[in-house]
Amino acid sequence: MGLFTGLLTLPLAPVRGVAWVAEQLVDEAERQLYDEGAIRAELLSLELEFDDGKIDELELRDREEALLQRLEISRARAAAPRWEADDGQ
Repeated sequence: MGLFTGLLTLPLAPVRGVAWVAEQLVDEAERQLYDEGAIRAELLSLELEFDDGKIDELELRDREEALLQRLEISRARAAAPRWEADDGQ
């Protein structure tokens, strides 16, 4: 980025900063959502709730299905190659 371009785009710096923060928040939220250890802990907790009679079988199946889908996505994401774009920055 040249000096002239840098000066012209300087007013956009706060927007770029906010966009970067938003990207970081999304990345962290996805990391937590698809953390295999957290999903397994939720599955165990769900099973304990069912065993204690806090939830019925229908709720167990629904919540378990959602967690197993997240687990499948988590494993697919872990197996996928990570291609990071290099934009020269």
